[in-house]
Amino acid sequence: MELNVRPCETVYDVIVAGGGPAGCAAAIAAARQGAKTLLLEAGGALGGMATLGMVSKWMPFDDREKIIYKSLPLEIITRYKKLVGLEDSKSRSTTIYPEALKRLYDEMLAEAGAEVLFGSTVAAAQVVGGRIEALIAANKAGLTAYRAKVFIDCTGDGDVAAMSGVPMEYGDEAHYVQEASLCFAISNIHTDKVTRKLSSNPDDGVWPEILASGKYPRLVRHFIPATLRDGTIVVNAGGIPNVNATDPREVSEALREGRRIAEDYLAALKEYQPEAFRDALLVETAPSLGVRESRRIVGEYVLTADDYFARRSFPDEICRNSYWLDCHLPEGKENPCEIGGKWYRYEPGESHGIPWRGLVPKNVGNLLVAGRCISVDHMVFASVRVMPNCLATGEAAGVGASIAAKQSIDVHAIDARDVIAKLQ
Repeated sequence: MELNVRPCETVYDVIVAGGGPAGCAAAIAAARQGAKTLLLEAGGALGGMATLGMVSKWMPFDDREKIIYKSLPLEIITRYKKLVGLEDSKSRSTTIYPEALKRLYDEMLAEAGAEVLFGSTVAAAQVVGGRIEALIAANKAGLTAYRAKVFIDCTGDGDVAAMSGVPMEYGDEAHYVQEASLCFAISNIHTDKVTRKLSSNPDDGVWPEILASGKYPRLVRHFIPATLRDGTIVVNAGGIPNVNATDPREVSEALREGRRIAEDYLAALKEYQPEAFRDALLVETAPSLGVRESRRIVGEYVLTADDYFARRSFPDEICRNSYWLDCHLPEGKENPCEIGGKWYRYEPGESHGIPWRGLVPKNVGNLLVAGRCISVDHMVFASVRVMPNCLATGEAAGVGASIAAKQSIDVHAIDARDVIAKLQ
């Protein structure tokens, strides 16, 4: 059967695949630099895990002494806090209100002049002579070939890079990946009747008793709630081990399992905190599975755990990272991020650099990568995968792509100093 792929008449300077935090930052940055920019998003809203994934909190933008994410990431979090009425302070974790963040990203992409197509899944890449000529996306128009001078992969799973012949890595040496989670919201809670802490970190609260009962075998210790308003919480909880996010059958089963897990969490809370949860309802599970780990590119530089422990700086670094080694693995699985039984954390004021070279994949001349699929090893990935880093790498990729498009150069020929100057 011959497929009918229609060409898009417009040739863009930059096309971004994926509208999560990395993709939003990349598209905003490229468009602000004057590049004609298109963002292709498979879902129906921007924001990725923060919105469609219902992840309950932003991770810290500071190193416990000072803000380290500047430029566009700082602008986004500042505008977000103003929009939802939160104090603009160095909060270690900020509650995410998904609908507000969707609206903010819509506004910022429109202000920058970037075009956005929802419901558009990248299905293939047309590659000739080590360069991408077009991305073929499936949407209500059928199959369309979208052409650009430079492309940015912000799919999280490195889909475009994998389709284009970039060497990839997956999980640890045995190809084992961190647990996935399906976030959810519970409403109609009698909050004045909550007598035991719900968060599993730093206080286990009610969970040791629930887990010890053996009644709820699907549940694990991980339960991080954020209060959206009195009586409603959105929860990042549970763990589904070793889901291959590039396999649609495994993702489908993980979504079904995630919904079963959410029901079990509510049932457990109704049993062990009946006064507070007797009338509670599971009002929503996230449209998207919370995937922590899948593919990573092999780039011009691979950031390593040695770089992390050395607090290493780089001449071409485009941001700093201070997040702890946050590796979610099932009970009984040896965790490389645990030192002395705890996840490894920096002291206040400490951080390491993320180099520009980690965004530049091998083998393809007009592709950059941002977000959680940049070029890092398995261990340091547990730290750099979070949203502030996705915003920062996304902005750098957007700036770099605009430079390559304007100068008609290969991405490997981009001078990192030019990117850094524009970021500053």
